[in-house]
Amino acid sequence: MEEFYDAASEKYKKYLLQVIYKDETYYTVSGTDMSDNDTDRLLTDKDGKICLYADLPALRKGIEEGIITFDTPNLQAWGKEINETDTAYTGFDFSSLKAEILEADDDPLLYEIYGALGVVKDYALQENVTELLSLLNSDIVEEYMEICADLFLWSSDTDSFREDFDFESLVPVLNKIYALLEPHLKIV
Repeated sequence: MEEFYDAASEKYKKYLLQVIYKDETYYTVSGTDMSDNDTDRLLTDKDGKICLYADLPALRKGIEEGIITFDTPNLQAWGKEINETDTAYTGFDFSSLKAEILEADDDPLLYEIYGALGVVKDYALQENVTELLSLLNSDIVEEYMEICADLFLWSSDTDSFREDFDFESLVPVLNKIYALLEPHLKIV
């Protein structure tokens, strides 16, 4: 995988995220809130909803206007330095959490779910969404995340997902996570 590097992102510790939601592409920001003990944050509105923008100009305008922000001076400086040709630090598809059937050999979908769950957990921690945290900290989700980390991130002896993993138990939990997440998304 190609290593991401963007001078503005590294300087301000803010990263462009590409989000697929309901088959549409949106953008948001994740980063370190340098004004709050380097806390990791997602871009949310005053009601704590994750803000999704249809394109980079709209995202830049929202940041510039300061309506939706964290770490205001650094986020606004970062927003001025990004442009329409910038690529996202990472991307994920929230609809992967609505999968009805999961199989051990479907690495692209399993990886997509892994990424989406990571962002949802960051959000749930940020906003202290107890219902989401309860599901995200369930044994089945934690086991899934651990297996994915070994498979996709770290060097391991395995090159495929464990065949004996209980996907049938995971699917309804993922579907509940998606249902709880949806009201916390705001298309700006």
